[in-house]
Amino acid sequence: MVELKPGQLVRSLAGRDKNAHYLVLREIDDKYVYLVNGRNRPVSRPKKKNKIHLQQYERRIDIEELVKSGKLNDQKVIEYLKELVPVTEVPEEED
Repeated sequence: MVELKPGQLVRSLAGRDKNAHYLVLREIDDKYVYLVNGRNRPVSRPKKKNKIHLQQYERRIDIEELVKSGKLNDQKVIEYLKELVPVTEVPEEED
């Protein structure tokens, strides 16, 4: 199975949260991870998701120390997601 590291950016490919971006909080086992986005999935209530339903990005923020010390909060998660989420739409210029 694919190894996902804490702080890695992923996108949901299936379920009600399809196309939503998350940060990996931690790996549970070979099959599942806990995900957070700071809004509807805060650090205090992470989402358990099967790895096969996730698109993995190479983008990552090192959050392991913040998680261990308990200093990771929802506001930081939101800021990290804003930095990491790829911009896919470029606004058209008007003449």
